[in-house]
Amino acid sequence: MPQPYFSGFDPLPSDIETRLMPEAKPQSLTPNPSADAVVICLHGFTGTPYEVGPAVRAIADKGLSVVVPLLPGHGYRDRAEQKQKFARITPDGMLAAVRQEIARARERYRHVGMFGFSMGGAIALTMAAEGLLDVCAVAAPALRLPRKAEILIPLLSWASFTLAAPITEEFYLPAYEFYHSRALRTLWQLSRHAQQQLPQIHCPMLAVHSHNDLTVPPVVLQMMQARMAVQIETAWFDNSGHSMLLDASGPVVSTTIAEFFSRQFIGEAVSR
Repeated sequence: MPQPYFSGFDPLPSDIETRLMPEAKPQSLTPNPSADAVVICLHGFTGTPYEVGPAVRAIADKGLSVVVPLLPGHGYRDRAEQKQKFARITPDGMLAAVRQEIARARERYRHVGMFGFSMGGAIALTMAAEGLLDVCAVAAPALRLPRKAEILIPLLSWASFTLAAPITEEFYLPAYEFYHSRALRTLWQLSRHAQQQLPQIHCPMLAVHSHNDLTVPPVVLQMMQARMAVQIETAWFDNSGHSMLLDASGPVVSTTIAEFFSRQFIGEAVSR
């Protein structure tokens, strides 16, 4: 059963909007009302739609529709509500919410693509493996976590506690400034599940990353290339760290992602 999430296809209820960070609002861009393709963009762990915003705008600039949901447990303004909602997220709930967003997209569009950042990348890969996507792109997909985290999360997640996670980036990044032990377990489970599903992916695929990412090990792209039957496009942007869409390489990362979807959707339509 899907956990409460906020679709990019629906306006936010007024009572919900006041409880969310301003940057957490779901987004929907339709530059071409007759377009038959849409790209769903997924944010990362503790994050909001803001962190995928540069890619959203770049994709829309190519004439493609773009939708950005707010994933379960994310984006709340009040610290107490953040902790309460974040602690309740589960792998099944997260995946069910995204499946529901894809179903909503299929009601409106012939073709559906997905871009996922970090945790959103792991979820996007799972959706591709389930055959729900026509095209998929990921940035720093959370198929692996830092080694210490992969050891400690399964050992400690039986307890309920929070860890401070102050935002240290030099650029603006609205996100939760803590981790919850149960939410971390959900991230770890989503990561492992996506790893296992890689051989089932057969749609066109782009993966971008940075060798200077201290959150998601760069080896994940090698893992994808080794386990996936389909050939994937890859690109490295080493002037950025983990939040690569907002970092120094953000504009070129966003353009690379947008051009990939444009080739797959608009270029394919022209060639037919």
